[in-house]
Amino acid sequence: MKGLTKLSDLCWEGLTLKHVSHRKIVVPYLMFTFTALLFELFLIVIYGLTACLLYKYGLSPNLVFYISGPVLIIMLGLTTTVLVSIIRNGRITC
Repeated sequence: MKGLTKLSDLCWEGLTLKHVSHRKIVVPYLMFTFTALLFELFLIVIYGLTACLLYKYGLSPNLVFYISGPVLIIMLGLTTTVLVSIIRNGRITC
C-alpha cells in the first residue's frame, strides 16, 4: 500500500508540474489543460442532450451510456483540479 501511495503522489506531482516552472513548458501545458476542460464540457453537454432525446423518444440506452456519464464527471473533476492547482501555485517564471 505504501508503494501505491508513493506512485499516486508522483503522478500528482507530474500532472501539476510541481518541479517545472519554465514558461515554455507551463504555458502550453496550461493551454492543453484548458482545451481539455472545454472539450469535456462539450462532451457533458452532448451527453445531456442525448439523455434528453432518449427520454423524449422512449428509447433506453445501453450500459456503456450509463458508465460514460460518471467517467465524464470524474475526468472533469480531475482536469479542473489540475488546472486550479497549477494556476494557484503560480508556476510560471521567465
